[in-house]
Amino acid sequence: MKRIRAFFSRHAWKVSFSFKRFFLQWFSIFAILWTFIDFADFYAAKAKANLWNPPVWSVLLTGILIAGWLSRPRLTRTVRLKDKDVAIHIKVDDIFRQKGCVAIIPANNWFKMDHVSEASVQVQYRDRFFGSEAEFNRLAESRLANEPHVRGSYNGEPVKEYALGTVIRLEPPSRSIKAAYLVATARLNPFGRAIPSRDDLRNGLIAAWGYIAARGGREPLVIPIMGSGRHRINLNRFELMHDIVQSFVQAVDHNKFTEELTIVIHPDSFIRHQYSLNEMEEYLNYVCKFGA
Repeated sequence: MKRIRAFFSRHAWKVSFSFKRFFLQWFSIFAILWTFIDFADFYAAKAKANLWNPPVWSVLLTGILIAGWLSRPRLTRTVRLKDKDVAIHIKVDDIFRQKGCVAIIPANNWFKMDHVSEASVQVQYRDRFFGSEAEFNRLAESRLANEPHVRGSYNGEPVKEYALGTVIRLEPPSRSIKAAYLVATARLNPFGRAIPSRDDLRNGLIAAWGYIAARGGREPLVIPIMGSGRHRINLNRFELMHDIVQSFVQAVDHNKFTEELTIVIHPDSFIRHQYSLNEMEEYLNYVCKFGA
């Protein structure tokens, strides 16, 4: 429903719909339809056959409907990397509706969620696909058992601090989403708040691609635009998308570990932050053609 609401939002039509393009498409469609009708009528007259001649208003209406459909907001954009069978999609949707994909989810270097907002992607993942918090914690701790760490403290209690770029793969009991890679992309201060760092985010992304290339399968990947929320990085989402795309293109240039990456924008964020998918698509076309 949120994707439908995004499609009919004022912002989506404002940035995607062009009256000039609409009229050009309508005129072209009308001309093609009318030419075809005249062509059929000419040969029908020579063959002395009776054909149904549609009224002009029906042809005009058909052209309007087709032109309107072609001019609609497109909430999914696809660009292919030059000389490689790899596609990058930008999609306005819920990340957890992407069936068959493996999600890449940002996490803090404690891999703890006690102090994290319920709106965060990692908490949504836990709550949607695991029966309980304890079940999620047991699986995460088992995956982290052999990962190097140091001891820290939070509210007087000991915590394990893992290195940035630490990656664990979780496969939930529910198979609506195939699996997820949790990636440590942010350090936390003693009060449990993220320390803003674009370099930490970049290093986390590079580590994630390296982990997937070395230990993952060639599965379709899906990733949110990370960094501006719980990471508190003072960058716009276009710049954050640039870091995702740039690091991915550089990584896949050396090792083709996937054929599909989908960057997902939540419908609420799409409307609230007024993304321009046209600009994002232009940027992707440039990167995919000339490299990162």
